[in-house]
Amino acid sequence: MKKILSLIVEILSSLLLVLPLLWSIGLWYYQPISLIPSILLLAVAALWWWKRRRPSAHLVLWLLVLVNIITYHCIPGPTPAQWKKPWAIAPQFEQQGDLLTIRNIRDFRYRTEDDSDARYRTETYDLNTLIGVDFAECHWDGMEAICHTMLSFHFADGRRFAVSAETRLPEGAEQGAIPGLYKKYGILYLFGTEEDLYGLRTNIRHEDLSIYPLKIKQTGARKLLQHYIDLARNAEATHQPYNTISGNCSTGLVSGFRALVPTMARKYDFLPLHNGSIAGLLINYGAVQAHPGETEQQIRKRCYVGYDIPLENYSTELRNRIRD
Repeated sequence: MKKILSLIVEILSSLLLVLPLLWSIGLWYYQPISLIPSILLLAVAALWWWKRRRPSAHLVLWLLVLVNIITYHCIPGPTPAQWKKPWAIAPQFEQQGDLLTIRNIRDFRYRTEDDSDARYRTETYDLNTLIGVDFAECHWDGMEAICHTMLSFHFADGRRFAVSAETRLPEGAEQGAIPGLYKKYGILYLFGTEEDLYGLRTNIRHEDLSIYPLKIKQTGARKLLQHYIDLARNAEATHQPYNTISGNCSTGLVSGFRALVPTMARKYDFLPLHNGSIAGLLINYGAVQAHPGETEQQIRKRCYVGYDIPLENYSTELRNRIRD
């Protein structure tokens, strides 16, 4: 019986090691400096074996995984000589009481995705006039489980800006889900015009955009905006890396919802892994403006705006497509 239990434990340990070891191989490939502590550990294990102490192979492998995890956390975020043009300049913020000044609001104009005029704006907003927040999700290639998520903040004078957490690519790099696990990219909280952040997706990439007006009080809207400002400042100051799983376009969004609703169930912290379900969660919890008796499917259909939206009066045209 003991031999059987020992065999079961060994099999389970082997199975549990598969993913950590695959991740470790990726770490060695994408961050070669991580090979140094791993080689040192294996050298110690070899010496241990040579001394006839015969350590467990599983123990050595788990120690190797632990060393790689520690090494990963010690590797700093990327600080390239040059970021790619769309993410080259980070927003800056100045707050004096209820007045918020945002510098470097991105306002690109695109001919193609790779050919654009780089434009930035500086705007000052009275936070007492913040009257609304919209949640936006953008799907591509027919994928429903995965999307890009953004927020728009709306002021009483008609001005709006969008916020988008994006992969910040160094010059010469190409985005990929696997390299995104190994601190190869930065993360940038972009503050930009809807003509830029939404227009790139609706008019150039022809992605499917939906806009959901949130049912939120001004105090909550200000708290959510402040949360994103804090995230943007911290990401820039600490060279925060992008992570496909734990630091993507939706992790800041979900942490912002938690700031508004601290009692939110912990299971929702996993929403960034299948962020296509965020809109459904907001709808089902009554956080989206809806007509009496309106179903989730009806809300989704009404809030779908599609693509190819005229840039002139873009924000107005965008919301004219949200059917009553």
